[in-house]
Amino acid sequence: MMPRPAAVLPYVIDGTAENFSRAVLENSRRGPVAVNFWSPRAGPCLVLMPRLVRIAEEFGGRILLVMLNTDDHGQLVTRLGVRALPLVQIFRGGEVIDSLQGVSSEVDLRALFARHAPASDAVLQAHMRGDTAQAARLAAQSALERPGDTDAALQVARLLVLDKRPREAFALLDALPPQARDEGEIAALHAHLALIAAILEGGDGPVLSEADGLFREAASALARDDHEAACERLVACAACDPDYRQGLALRAARALAALPMSPEARAHIDALLAPRR
Repeated sequence: MMPRPAAVLPYVIDGTAENFSRAVLENSRRGPVAVNFWSPRAGPCLVLMPRLVRIAEEFGGRILLVMLNTDDHGQLVTRLGVRALPLVQIFRGGEVIDSLQGVSSEVDLRALFARHAPASDAVLQAHMRGDTAQAARLAAQSALERPGDTDAALQVARLLVLDKRPREAFALLDALPPQARDEGEIAALHAHLALIAAILEGGDGPVLSEADGLFREAASALARDDHEAACERLVACAACDPDYRQGLALRAARALAALPMSPEARAHIDALLAPRR
């Protein structure tokens, strides 16, 4: 009897009609999911299965592998439009985005997984080697190829901040596509690091515009721990030039608003930002 895939690795599980929505569709909104449609009566499927398990092990959980026995779940298979076996489909965001039909080689399977696996490992490995420039390039490439895959960039940036290398952390996040820099935690950290970078520059460079001058004044205020003054300058910068560095001033003000401060300062900053929320 063939061993149950779920007993092999924690990221190789059995798929069923009952768990398909959770195991495949919901999980694919957090990361890539490979579904292997197979039958114990089909010899090619039995050839393919151990190859898939080996590839899943190589990728160490960066892609969840779901094994779905078509003999047991015919109605689901019909609804999904599966007509020939073996078939491996990649789900992302609840949709099929890639597939391989037939008894694929390990080379082809590995290439399929590599196209869709998050780049976190490669980015972190580059950083651990001390090659932050390569980490930044890989993170930016990953964000372009896989929108939403910014976990590695955020993790490396945090490590650089802890290592007292804020300029490199800012450069890494600044290299990301604009839409990636606007996402949640990355937006806040990128904006905060932009202020720190301005502090470290010390105002030696030329002031390129009124908005640029206001942004530098905000950085100076932040260096004095005067969050209220910093936020005032940032709001003024945004009013002067809403597109300054792709809306950086307002993002920086919102990042400041998330820092611990007195109730009075909080009320003042909330009042400044209220018209722009």
